[in-house]
Amino acid sequence: MENTYTKALMVDANYLCHTVYHTMPALSFDTKPTQIVYGFIKRVISLAVKFPSDNIVFTWDSKSSIRKEVYPKYKEARRKAAGESSDEEKAKKRMAYLQFDDIRDVILPELGFANVYMAEGFEADDIMAAIVNSNTGYEFIVATTDKDMYQIVNDRCSLYNPATKLLTTVSSFEKEFGCHPSLWGEARSISGCSTDNVIGVKGVGEKTAIKYLYGELKPTSEKYKDIEQSKSIIDDNRELIVLPLYGTPDIEINRNNNLSRHKFVKFCEKYGFKSLLSSSILNKWDSIIRFSGPF
Repeated sequence: MENTYTKALMVDANYLCHTVYHTMPALSFDTKPTQIVYGFIKRVISLAVKFPSDNIVFTWDSKSSIRKEVYPKYKEARRKAAGESSDEEKAKKRMAYLQFDDIRDVILPELGFANVYMAEGFEADDIMAAIVNSNTGYEFIVATTDKDMYQIVNDRCSLYNPATKLLTTVSSFEKEFGCHPSLWGEARSISGCSTDNVIGVKGVGEKTAIKYLYGELKPTSEKYKDIEQSKSIIDDNRELIVLPLYGTPDIEINRNNNLSRHKFVKFCEKYGFKSLLSSSILNKWDSIIRFSGPF
């Protein structure tokens, strides 16, 4: 008997906000910056139309980080770059982050979305992984560009990269990397993650790590020996890389959304988004309501 799943679109909300921050020109209404809000909502509408779903889930990074407590050098390069920003850039980011908060804490709930999640100390990656694990009756499309998320791809979870427009499924991942996505976390624990400043076994990339895991590296090779001698590094990396991080709360998806055209119109008027009140956009919003309304 064929399984029938409830469909859910899950959004890496921090990623989406940062994308808007780096691509959209300044926009304001009544002297209040609004470009992040505008770009975020437009992108959510686009994703929701592309992937019609019974529910939309928004996940956010916590402002605190357990990983930084465990490993102080975690994402050190990013923090250093932020510290070296000009005063003007820092002020610009502060204004942007206020919009991030407004989207998460005010706008999405007021629009009627019932699934907006952030957990103290954890990243959006952890929450997404925990949600996929906990909600086995759902089929997920996860919108993110984070390579760490490959490890949550399975028969009912695919990743969509909004930057490349590519959908990663179990079969497409296996074709590219030669292994099941469930091994990705272990492979990255060996190879490390330069983006997050997690140092792996020197000279060992992801594909070499996968060969090792499949027993395809000769025990006499230098790479094999290096991996074998780096077990403590790999164990430490596993704690940082494999998702979800220990202690991430289980989250059951809330089916009680309360979306409406009236709420959307009210939101657009509040922020001066006249272009979002076109019949084309309103019809798209209505289609989201039809899929994501109350069950």
